[in-house]
Amino acid sequence: MDSVPELLSFAAHVFEKHGGMAEQDDNHVMALLPPGLAQTLDLPEEVQLGGGAMPLLYGSPVLDRLIRVATEEIPLVFGRIEVPYLKKAGFEQLIGQDIVFTNGQARVTSRAEARASYMVLTCRYVALSDERKEGLVEAGMHESTGAIIEDLETLWSEFSSEIYTPGKVPPHFPVHLEKAISNAMQKARVLTEEKLTDFINSMRRRLRRDVKNTREYYEALRKEMESSLSRHNLSEAQHQERIAKIKDLPREMAQKIEDLQQKYKIQVRLKPCAALRFLVDVVYVMVEIRFRKYTRTIHLIWNPLSRRLDPLVCEQCHKTTRSVHPSIEDSRIRLLCHSCA
Repeated sequence: MDSVPELLSFAAHVFEKHGGMAEQDDNHVMALLPPGLAQTLDLPEEVQLGGGAMPLLYGSPVLDRLIRVATEEIPLVFGRIEVPYLKKAGFEQLIGQDIVFTNGQARVTSRAEARASYMVLTCRYVALSDERKEGLVEAGMHESTGAIIEDLETLWSEFSSEIYTPGKVPPHFPVHLEKAISNAMQKARVLTEEKLTDFINSMRRRLRRDVKNTREYYEALRKEMESSLSRHNLSEAQHQERIAKIKDLPREMAQKIEDLQQKYKIQVRLKPCAALRFLVDVVYVMVEIRFRKYTRTIHLIWNPLSRRLDPLVCEQCHKTTRSVHPSIEDSRIRLLCHSCA
């Protein structure tokens, strides 16, 4: 299984920032790590990630450890969002609207007010090709489940907030954020691809244009050189030299095209650069799921920032979903996304 190029760039950045040496190729990173960093990451001091040796993929233990090291040093702000209202009733109507349980029955049994923690992760991307483009993307998520919350990065600023000073941060924030950070990085990658659509298309258009011009140039050159072979003033040695040059034109053209492909090759680096973590008063909605002869009780979260139920996370691939497909495994209900069902 091939490693994700953006994750290889992320790994190389973490290695270099913490005193290592890294060299990235198309499908792998070679690195020399200081003993302390190697121990923290549980990697050998001389390591190759990707290229079939040790894949670097979303959800892999190696990525989780890299994220942990990276996020230990990015700027963090802790706070609390003040919400004026928590929904008291009418949650039954939101099931089937905010979250759909396909082929299963869902019944609201109770509600309880609680406090949940969310994060907005800001990532910086740099795209390198014949030109350079960089920018920021933001992804918001529920810290405990890792569910991506649509528009959280803009919604929170519409409410009053309190920022905690260092040393005054309450103990309500989760310690283990590997799942949430991994999902946020994946979302950031999707957002980055969207931001870079015009840039990528521009580089591809320029590559096609330059390749076309190169092919036309060498075709015209071949015809000109072939027509010159009929000249009577060419010596035998010149004639043979001209033939050899004509035969070499395809190789020379292929090399020029390869150079153009390298020139317009696009490399994208994506890394976290800041995080806002905040507490929000929410409503836990207890729901009984019935599927076939089995039942299971879960809690949904009514989010006062979005004024809707938060999505769930597939219990197999961990992707965020609002279309939930119950499945039976080991005599219990599992909640899956459409792709995993």
